[in-house]
Amino acid sequence: MPKQNSKELKLTDPRKIYAFTVFTALTGITPLDYYETENTISFLIDLADARKFRHLGIEAIRSISSELKKQIEVIFYSNNLEKFIQNLFRPAKIENIIRRQVKEGKLSILVKVPVWDRGKALGKNSYKLYRARYFLSKYFNIDHVKIV
Repeated sequence: MPKQNSKELKLTDPRKIYAFTVFTALTGITPLDYYETENTISFLIDLADARKFRHLGIEAIRSISSELKKQIEVIFYSNNLEKFIQNLFRPAKIENIIRRQVKEGKLSILVKVPVWDRGKALGKNSYKLYRARYFLSKYFNIDHVKIV
């Protein structure tokens, strides 16, 4: 289970409650977190639920997607920072992850991706980059993420 900081997930928005309810009802898995853009909803689930989720198959994703009327992505959480970053940017190939300490004790991550995979790593309108910043800030206290 991820170690959350003071920014615990609060389901006060009816849209989020509905999305969590649909996901849980159709998969039997309670997501840890959620990130939504105009076209996509990303659910973060515990690595322990990965086998159960994979067993459900593509039909579960299609059902959730049609109910929520958005593209659905599922990301597996990992306590290992490098593994979690790979999960966030999948299917892009990650060559290297560089941690940098910047002023005032803030931590920055540079994710090195081959030139031909940058589009996959960023996603449409860079939503994967913004999603990574959200999750890494919340679960690993990382202040900035950049793809190089």
